[in-house]
Order: sequence, then C-alpha cells, then structure tokens
Amino acid sequence: MIRRFAGALTAATLVAAGSLWLLPEAGAVPIPGGQATTLFIPGADGVRINAVITAPPDLAIHRNPLVLQPSGWGVPAMGSLGSAYKLSTGESFVSIEYTARGMYLSDGEVDLLGDRDAADASALIDWAIANLNVDPERIAIAGGSYGAGMAILAAAHDARIKALVADSPPGDPAEALAPNQTPKTGGPVALALSGAATNRYSPDLVQRGLDVILRNRGSAFETLSSRQLLARAIPALNAHGTAVFLAHDWQDSLLPVDPVYTLFDELTGPKKLFLQPGDHSTGGGAGQIVGLPNPIWDRALRWLDHYVNGADNGIESEPAVIVEPANTGPYAAFDSVAAARQAGRTVSLSAPAEGVMGADPAAGWSQPLLSGPTIAVSAIPYLTGTAAQLGLAPSIALAGVDRNLAAVWRTEPFGAGGVVSGRPRLNLGVIPSSTDLTLIGILYDEAPDGTGKPITYWPLTRHGLSPGVVTEMDWELEPTYWTLAPGHRLTLTVTSQDPVPFQSSTPMGSVVTFVSPSTVQLPVSDS
Repeated sequence: MIRRFAGALTAATLVAAGSLWLLPEAGAVPIPGGQATTLFIPGADGVRINAVITAPPDLAIHRNPLVLQPSGWGVPAMGSLGSAYKLSTGESFVSIEYTARGMYLSDGEVDLLGDRDAADASALIDWAIANLNVDPERIAIAGGSYGAGMAILAAAHDARIKALVADSPPGDPAEALAPNQTPKTGGPVALALSGAATNRYSPDLVQRGLDVILRNRGSAFETLSSRQLLARAIPALNAHGTAVFLAHDWQDSLLPVDPVYTLFDELTGPKKLFLQPGDHSTGGGAGQIVGLPNPIWDRALRWLDHYVNGADNGIESEPAVIVEPANTGPYAAFDSVAAARQAGRTVSLSAPAEGVMGADPAAGWSQPLLSGPTIAVSAIPYLTGTAAQLGLAPSIALAGVDRNLAAVWRTEPFGAGGVVSGRPRLNLGVIPSSTDLTLIGILYDEAPDGTGKPITYWPLTRHGLSPGVVTEMDWELEPTYWTLAPGHRLTLTVTSQDPVPFQSSTPMGSVVTFVSPSTVQLPVSDS
C-alpha cells in the first residue's frame, strides 16, 4: 500500500508540474491506486478547458494510453470519475475528463457539437502528448449523453483516436429535440434549464431555443452544424478504422435510439452495439459516473483495453449486436442490426370505428375525429423508460381511449406470441381541416385483459397543407425489440394531441378525417 501511495504522489507531481503554468492553484488529490488533478488546458483557440486528470500511479515510469472523457450536458468535468478510476487503475489509462467550452468552468460559448468542440479535443490530445507521459499511438475517447456526441465528433475529426465509446449519444440533435418537426414539450426546456446557471449560450442558440419552446417552430434546429451528427461522422470513422462501441436505451425520451440503430450497419471497422430497456442514460449511467458493475461500461472498458492496449480479452470475437428486449428478458445476439430486424408485413386498416388491423384493403371508408388529448400517452419522460428497465412497463386500459378523439386498430391475438423487431411504418390517408397537422402513433402490446403497454411511438408534423384535401401521412415509429407473450395482440392508436411529450400543431378541437386506403407495416414474427 505504501508503494502504491508513493506511486500516486509521483504521478501527481508529474501532472501538477506540467499544469502549474495553467492553473497555479491546481492541486493533486491522491485516490486509491492513482490520483486526480484538476486544472485548465488550452483549447483550439486558447479558450481554457476545465479538466480533471486521473492517472495510474506509475505515470512517470512508462508511457500510458490516453482516454479523453468529455462530460455530459450540465455535468462538470468529473462526470466520468467512476469509469476514469477503473481505467486508470485497471488498464493504466490516463484519463482527461473535461467540460466542453461554454459549460461550467470552461471558457467560451457553448458550441453545441460544432467544429470548435472537435478542435478542442485535438488540442487536448496535443497538450497531453506534450505534457503527460502518454503514448501518442494509444489514444481513445469515451462519453455518455452529450459527452457521447462529443466523442463521436472528436473521433471523426482526429485519426489519432483509435477507439470510441459512445453511450446514449445524440445521433441527430435537431431531430432529437423536434422529431419530424414536432417540438418536444420537455426536452428543450429541460436542456435550457439544466444549463441556465452554468452554460454560456450564443445569441443564435438562445434564439433557436426560444423559437422551439415558445413559438412551436420545429425547424429551428435544422440548420445546426451538428445536424445528422452520426451520419456525417461515419465516413471519417470508416476511413480512420476507428473501433466504435455504441450503446443506447430503447425508450430514451431525450436522445432517441433511432440514429444509432439505423446507421450502425454502415460502420465498416471494428464495431459493437449494445441495446437495452431504459430512458436516457439510465442503462449506463451508474457504470460511467460511479463505476458500479454495469453491462454497458464493463464491456466498454474491455473494448478500450483491447483496441488501444491490445489486451487479449475476447471482446473482438463476441457478437456485434447485443440486444435486451425493450420489455426485458434474455439477451439476444446478432451479427448486425439487419439480422435482428423482422421483415415487415403490411396490413390494411379498417375505419377506426371498426378498429381492425388486417381489414379488406378494397373497402373504402372515411371517418372524422376531433383533435384532443386522450389517455393514450406515448411516454412520460424518464418515468416510462425507467419503469420498463425495471420490468414494470406502465399500462393503460385501452378500452378507455376515447374513440371520438383517437383512431384505434387491433390485430388478432398471436397465439404463440411473437417478436416485434424493427420500425413499424404508418401510411395514413388524412383530410385536415387546417394547414398544420400533427399525428402521434403509438403501438401497444395488448394483454388478454385489455390493458396495453406502449411498445414504440413517434410523431409527424406537416405544415402548408390544403384543408379539405386528402394528404398522405407516412412515417416510421421508433425502432424496438419487444417480445409478445402468447395470446397478446398489437394495438395501434393515432391521435393528434399528446401534450405530455409533444407540442401539437393541430388546432385543439378541430376535425381530422381519416380515410382509406391506410396501412401499417408491422415488423413482427410469430414465435
């Protein structure tokens, strides 16, 4: 123990010596098996980036690998202390946990996953190579939530980063905040409030936020430089040969799983995807922040150890896609997302009054419904997903959904059960009574007693429509992997108001008429 403590002090001395010119009052705090130092590091344009360095006790003796760990939104630089401690004491990584520019003690303005954020990561690597005893050939980056987006951005920008871990990343921030031009009720507000006391926003970013929150403008974020973040990063990650580890929670109400699920198969280098039930970062948060045993971060640390240190731990030979059903259950393993998806079966919908999925496609019908909220709520942020993670997915009595305000369709029971795996797709004929229309589709697992648990959902908003003219509303729900018990059926509800998660552009009390032909594509197989 004395020798390990002495090593910690040696490492602390080396780190502090390289940083005194940056922050004279920076101090080294010994921790078991290593040490942590807080300091400021110059970013790409001289902006001071606040960081916490966690290092192994033998830092001064030989070169060690480096892992950058950008913090999440509204989280200070020590937000990854648990995983940093494990990496420094177990795999000999030097960890630089840092807060993005414009947040907490870091100077500048929030760049929201922009070019300056990417350049800052490269500047931190440059500084670490010059000031710490790290190996320039063994560099990684890992983060959760906003930090996961920072990690993807940095790895695409800098080929020196050999391995990447991104847990619950914002694959497309604009789409996450206003999916299909439908602003979320709580997401933008929560982000604004969580950073109000600690973040410094540019006038442009403030204006965009106000447009979404106060003016229901779902397009306000569409010109952000971080638009389609993951899609734009993949070509560079493939070119660099970066080893990419991605993880996400099925019911993430803040940063949806869709981009990760949809784009994963486009990666050509070493890759792994871990999916499990839960809401935003509830699956991996405990492993990242406090270092508790965790299925995501335990694998993530093995991933970094193998692809940066060359550890022979077998992670490279394990299946590329590991899935826990969104309603919990045994894990399933696949070679790709495509292999996990079920082929879609397209079924026709009857008039809502009849409520049949699988109706005669030749039957013509038309039925008006009023616009108003019902008990069919797609998700209560953080509550729905967290309960599902605990095996307690909430349910509603589907018979209680007001059929004057919502369209409801049901399949026949699946006698042997089944698996819903993929993205249900809705194609509905609708006659709006106004120029603006929002629809929210929710697919339920209906038990024999008539109660339904939400499997997946998603909204669609269209503007500039012609009132009284048939328009086609075609959209996909969020991807899922859900097991149906024998005797259960699928039930689809479509409403024009779901005020808990979404702002609707459909005027309250207006008439929305559903017409044939209307169909739904179900990615479901019988057991």
